[in-house]
Amino acid sequence: MKWNINKLPARTKDWILTGMFAMIICLLPLIFSSDYVIHIGCMIGINILLALGMHFVTGLAGQINMGQYGFYCIGAYAGALLTTKGGLGFVPSLIVTIAISAAFGMLVGIPALKVEGPYLSLCTIGFAESVRLVINSAGWSNKSNGIMRIPKLEIFGWTMQTKTMSYFFIFVFVLIGLIIVTNFVNSNYGRRFSAIKDDPLAASVMGVNVRKVKIMAFVLCAIFAGVAGCLYANYAGYIHPTTFVQALQTNFLLMIVLGGLGSTWGSVLGATLITVVYEYTRVYAEYQKIAFGVVMILTVLFLQRGIVGTIRYHKQQKMIRDQHAGGKNDGKEAAV
Repeated sequence: MKWNINKLPARTKDWILTGMFAMIICLLPLIFSSDYVIHIGCMIGINILLALGMHFVTGLAGQINMGQYGFYCIGAYAGALLTTKGGLGFVPSLIVTIAISAAFGMLVGIPALKVEGPYLSLCTIGFAESVRLVINSAGWSNKSNGIMRIPKLEIFGWTMQTKTMSYFFIFVFVLIGLIIVTNFVNSNYGRRFSAIKDDPLAASVMGVNVRKVKIMAFVLCAIFAGVAGCLYANYAGYIHPTTFVQALQTNFLLMIVLGGLGSTWGSVLGATLITVVYEYTRVYAEYQKIAFGVVMILTVLFLQRGIVGTIRYHKQQKMIRDQHAGGKNDGKEAAV
């Protein structure tokens, strides 16, 4: 009997895919021992969290967020300041960072109740640029000098001394994030998000609290970005205002669009591909923005469903053709 994963319930399929993903994570350091490759793996993990945050607000709820780098910046600086000046360990600083990120997510989510489309994207860009400018000029953030000597990632006194240890530490958060997202998508809240994306007015008529859903989308997005920022600050050991620029937003958006808008695993795939390409093309920094812009245009024109969405579409079309062919054969047999 041929086993087909596509025939399994969505929740079961997600658990299987998460398990397979965890196995790949464990095998990577065994196959590639280079510190640089492990570093790229760490950045993939951080970017997956950022892409999953974008997945909540843009992929599921259909709200255009162009300010993800602002939440990322808040998370990084909050985590760095709490560990360097506040004297907190990583776990307490992460908890406080999550609370701060959620508050800013709620603040940004409020305009989403009044504006949509390009106007909302302008609001989110304005927010992110305001964050960057404040951090670049404020004394408490060390202005344009950035923050140095940020303590390494640690938990309960156990410090991540090597890149491999940091890699596994980061991917623990990635797996937790994936479990949260996949369960959320298959829950009633996930269906409410989809309803808002498809038709907010119809969703409101059916009893969905559109106001609550939109704010929740931005809060969840901000939390994931805040966690990613906190992890990045403690992993890198140094952050600077120029680390969090608008060009990053193109990468974040491309991750979810290329992988497949509205697909959790598409976000994971997109984040992985874009991070690998970005890291290996650093030497061609002057051409990176042009290249990613071209990829974005080509994706929108010729791969509108993204990689995962296109694969699913062709599978569905094949299934329909097979069912149609089977129906014709049954009709011929009945006629005979």
